[in-house]
Amino acid sequence: MIKLIEKNFDAIVEAFWETNFMLGVSMTFCFLFSIPLGILLFSLRKEYLLNKPIPYQILSILLNMLRSVPFLIFIFILIPVSRFLFKTSFGNLAATLPLTLVSISLYTRFVEQALLNLSDRIVDRAISMGATKFQMIRYFFLPSIKIDLILSFTSVTISILSYSTVMGVIGAGGLGEFAYRYGYQEYDYPLMYLVVVIFIIYVYIIQNIGYFLANKLSKK
Repeated sequence: MIKLIEKNFDAIVEAFWETNFMLGVSMTFCFLFSIPLGILLFSLRKEYLLNKPIPYQILSILLNMLRSVPFLIFIFILIPVSRFLFKTSFGNLAATLPLTLVSISLYTRFVEQALLNLSDRIVDRAISMGATKFQMIRYFFLPSIKIDLILSFTSVTISILSYSTVMGVIGAGGLGEFAYRYGYQEYDYPLMYLVVVIFIIYVYIIQNIGYFLANKLSKK
C-alpha cells in the first residue's frame, strides 16, 4: 500500500485538489444562495410573512425540476450554459455549474424544512413582541435552526462530494475520474480501492467537522 501511494502520490494530490475545487466553489455558492432561497420559500407560504402561494409554487417547481433530472443527464443539459458562462463546457470550472445548482436545490429544501419545523412557541413569541418580518427571521427563526442548518449543510456537502465523482465525463478530473481511469480501466484495482479509502476518510472528516460545529453552537 505504501509503495502504491508513493508511486501515485503526485497524481492523487492533483486529483484531490481538483475535487476540492469543485466542492469548495459549489458549496460556497450553495451557502450564499440557499439560505435566502429557503427563507423566501418559507415566507411565501406563511400568512404572517409574505403569503404568496403562486410564487411559492413556481419557485418550488423550479427547485424540484433541478432535483428530478438524473444528474448525468443534467450535466449534458447544462453544457451550452457552461459554454456561455465560462467560454468552455469542459474542465474543472465548468463542472462547478451543475454541482452548484444541485447543491442549491438540495440545501434550499433543508433550510425550508428546518423553518417549517420551528416550534409554534417561537413564532407566537415573535408575533406577540411586535417583531417585524425581518426581525422574526433574523432574531427568532434563524438562531433557532442554526444547528439544523449546520448538520444539513454537512449532509449536502457529502452528497456533492459523491456527485463530483462523475464529473470526469466533461473532463473535470478529481478523485472519481482518477479512480475510474487509472484504477478501473487499467485493472489496477488496489489503486481504485485506495481512492475509495480516501473518500471514506474525507467523508468522515467532513461529518465530524459538522458535528463539532453543531456541538459548539448547542453549548452556546
